[in-house]
Amino acid sequence: MTIDSLKKVSVLGRVAYAIMCFEKYVVTVYPNVDFSPVAEVMWSIIDGSNYLDESSYRYIEIVPECLFEFKSYEESDFEYLSKEEYDLFTSILNATDHDLNVLMKSIYDIAMAYAYTTVESGAPEALSPLECVIGILSANDIALPDTEAVSTYTATGSDGLGDYFDGRYLSIILK
Repeated sequence: MTIDSLKKVSVLGRVAYAIMCFEKYVVTVYPNVDFSPVAEVMWSIIDGSNYLDESSYRYIEIVPECLFEFKSYEESDFEYLSKEEYDLFTSILNATDHDLNVLMKSIYDIAMAYAYTTVESGAPEALSPLECVIGILSANDIALPDTEAVSTYTATGSDGLGDYFDGRYLSIILK
């Protein structure tokens, strides 16, 4: 079972796996849409270019339920998103695709599961949103990515959070 094979993977490795799942979903459901700007923001969560919480806060602004919360950029209160980025992401993302929203929100939930606290042994709080991601792909008959791709990112680094890494090489969108 996939979730069992991810129990020893670090939180950052689990974020990477969830991003891989997101990418499989969008290339299947939206084959003619270029999701590379979205993927770039996602992969920056785990690359160490910013603290995990800051990268996650930047990312949450493009999750559909946040991005489409306001009728226009001018009415919004985005902290990180520029007008140009808002226009770009609203042209890419689908406001009515519940699965897309849940996939994107789950990535944030995994990343922030242990923000400002110690990672529990096995990081169980980061498993529930990952199970949700796996469930969405399964419900849509989309093959799951191979867990071997993230198996080397074990929970030994940084007290279970794992070490930051540039996971773009795992991307099927940014190749």
